[in-house]
Amino acid sequence: MILEMSRVIVLGPKRRLGEVMDAIQRLGVMHVDRVEAEAVPQVRPVEPGSEEEALQRRLEGLLARTTGLLNLLARVGPVEIPALSDRSLDEIEALLEPVEREVREIVRARLEAEEELELIQAYENALRVLSPLLSALERSRHFETYGFVLRGKGMAAVAGLHQELRRLTDGRVEVVARQIDEKTTGVVVAFHRRDADAVRSFLQRAGITELRLPARFADRPTVDAIQEMERRREELPREIAEYNRRLEALSRERRGMLQAIEAYLKDELAKLQVLPSLAQSRYTFIVHGWVPTREVPKLRASLRRQFGNEVVVYDTPVDPHDHEEAAHVPVALENPPPVRPFQLLLTIFRPPRYGTWDPSPLLAVTFPLFVGLVIGDVGYGVLFFLLGWWMRNRAQRHQALEIALLNVRLDPETLGSVSWVVRVISLWVIGFGVVYAEVFGNLPELLFHVRPIFDRVHAHRDLYFQLIVLLGMVMIYGGLVGHLWMSVRQRHLRGIFESTVMVLVLTWVLLLLGGLAGMLPSQAASTSWYFLWAGLGAFAIGLAFRAASPMWFLESATAFGHVLSHARLMAFGLAAAALATAANELGPSMAETFGLSGLVGTIVASVVSALAQFLFFVFTIVGHVIQPARLHWVEFFTKVKYHEEAGEPYRPFQRTGR
Repeated sequence: MILEMSRVIVLGPKRRLGEVMDAIQRLGVMHVDRVEAEAVPQVRPVEPGSEEEALQRRLEGLLARTTGLLNLLARVGPVEIPALSDRSLDEIEALLEPVEREVREIVRARLEAEEELELIQAYENALRVLSPLLSALERSRHFETYGFVLRGKGMAAVAGLHQELRRLTDGRVEVVARQIDEKTTGVVVAFHRRDADAVRSFLQRAGITELRLPARFADRPTVDAIQEMERRREELPREIAEYNRRLEALSRERRGMLQAIEAYLKDELAKLQVLPSLAQSRYTFIVHGWVPTREVPKLRASLRRQFGNEVVVYDTPVDPHDHEEAAHVPVALENPPPVRPFQLLLTIFRPPRYGTWDPSPLLAVTFPLFVGLVIGDVGYGVLFFLLGWWMRNRAQRHQALEIALLNVRLDPETLGSVSWVVRVISLWVIGFGVVYAEVFGNLPELLFHVRPIFDRVHAHRDLYFQLIVLLGMVMIYGGLVGHLWMSVRQRHLRGIFESTVMVLVLTWVLLLLGGLAGMLPSQAASTSWYFLWAGLGAFAIGLAFRAASPMWFLESATAFGHVLSHARLMAFGLAAAALATAANELGPSMAETFGLSGLVGTIVASVVSALAQFLFFVFTIVGHVIQPARLHWVEFFTKVKYHEEAGEPYRPFQRTGR
């Protein structure tokens, strides 16, 4: 449901502004909004060169440093977060500096170790292959060597280089190549010192870079350098692990304090950023905003207790039927615990406009029902439940879930909500699986000759289609009637005529086509025309009131398409059953193809079928869950004008981490 909101105005002496804003932020129930009145003076944005601008820059700099440290320190589970509200910025910076210095030192050492390991891994094989050739002329007074690596080029490229170098030096050059791996060739060019400038210039113009040892090994003979690389290659992983251990220990010790500093800095920045929304004169200030009606007494009592009669709180409840005023009211949703997790399905959109309705309770019923209707498999339902239970346990341990493939991170609170949605879905999937007699497809029929109560694949396919289309009609008509009811409540004349016309014209289309197709009695086609005339009459009355649009007839045809769009549930349901059945047939078929029988054949067939079932289960999560959600987001929400009548989310001015 949508929480009832009140418009709240807080007035007081300007000298108390900072304390009042701190109290409002600490209470965390007021959505601060700009005062929309020309006669009320507005605070100007923070001006360059002012004290506020300098403070804002300092806060932003400290916040960037703190956030950077938190990104460098690994999460180590729940940590104790101290209170820092009574600290000054100088004290905060003094707390930050030693941690920053220690983290910077450890991270720098770790990066150097990682870079050295990467260099060794890049150079070691090449040096090992080329070292006999390079060391042979290492101490020569008359000859030099130039070693390099060619990637993706064969011996033909080496021969071409050799030919050009011989021409350039009148034959005073030798080129030797050795294969390092499949894609890399090591090459050493030996030449007289008098030709050094010409040879090096030519090779550099050709884009060939000399293979140089890292600085750590540059002053050593090649053989010694290789031995030192081998030793360091063994040591460096242990050093890197030790640096990571030190960072983890530091995170356990300091992460709580850093999170407290981050929250403190965000809160102080929020106070500065909210100033342009306030109104103030030379001696007074006005804070305007929105508060849940049930929280207004708490806000008034808190401010009166702290400031007495110096600060006045004035509130007026919002009339949800006032279309213009409701458009500015922020929306807060509150539902019972079993319904609340389904609000996640609305988070990709703006919330419903104040004075309309919250579809979360409907989603809590119809969304898992649709998913169960599509999948309908006891085995998959059990897997869904186990997945949801695993998510629940992880959330209770305050552990986030990161899905790298989708670049998604679910914090513990969100993960707990998702786990509940998944578990509710699992119950519907199991329930429909019992009706369909499906356990990982047709296993009950294959193993125990169990016949389904409702055979959606063969015997009752037509009835399955009709039931789903009927469900689509209920959803679309429900949306249209819901919008009509809201329009009547808000005295929105255009909405009343629009919903009425669309209901009548959609009924005409359904009765006409149903009668002509033989799915309804033949009288339905002739009766349908009365609904068309009624729709045209409603449209004409709407025109008289200048509250009508010919586009409504096109939208009625779209509504008919949305009814039929629910047939995708049947398509995906049959696909789910077919995939599960195919998985059961794949294992035995493969075992028979390879001539496996007896116990070995049974084991191979079972393993192959299980792997196929798991693969199809993953496909089910992605496709067969998204489609029911889409039917709500597109087909149903467009009928109640959810996307057109969206509101602003309720964002209370509160302390971070509340």
